[in-house]
Amino acid sequence: MRSKAQFVISCHADTGFRSHRCRLEKGGTVCFGHLDNFAGVKAVMDAYFSGGLDREGVRIELTYGEETDFGGAKAVRRTLSKEDTVVVVDVTGAKTRADITIEKCADPETGRFVRKALAGMRKVAIFSGCPDPVSDSDETDVYRGRARRVFFLGIPCSGGDYNTGRVRCRKKSLTAAARALTRLARAHHCDARVGNPGPRKRPGASEIRTGRNRRTPRTAARHR
Repeated sequence: MRSKAQFVISCHADTGFRSHRCRLEKGGTVCFGHLDNFAGVKAVMDAYFSGGLDREGVRIELTYGEETDFGGAKAVRRTLSKEDTVVVVDVTGAKTRADITIEKCADPETGRFVRKALAGMRKVAIFSGCPDPVSDSDETDVYRGRARRVFFLGIPCSGGDYNTGRVRCRKKSLTAAARALTRLARAHHCDARVGNPGPRKRPGASEIRTGRNRRTPRTAARHR
């Protein structure tokens, strides 16, 4: 059994589209295309190839089955330790001017970790629940309760339902997401080096309060 906590990046690499198109707009600053979840994969790969994830305990999982039964996330879940940190990277329809969102971050200890890691990044919107009007179902729902920290890193998309067609995202959101991942990985590494203990069990600490957020009917193919 491994003894060290891991920083796990989970990003679904499956898709529900039969064709895939993307074009650059506004002088190459905006992507318009099928972004669910090519945007997330792009951000994770940018972080990887930057060298910023080259730390002991960092693990990338490009998962399958997110659009159907979360099969990939369920397989990853079986490998997790209670001391691990898991960040799910995906698109979000949240209405925000921020470059990226942190969602489903109601646990106080997780919130402190995220805020400290991302201090200095100005355009980050942090939500305790899920502000996405398109879908509130994603891989965090699989991992929650299994690992010490579980939260969602969203790349804002606009222009419609990202589950059904092409939408837009800003290229700087992809850059910000990659930067955030490297900073979160560094923060986790620093925690592990100083032996930061896990949080005490608090009633309801692993539950995400999303009652204030708008809901729409879901089907198996309407995950983020």
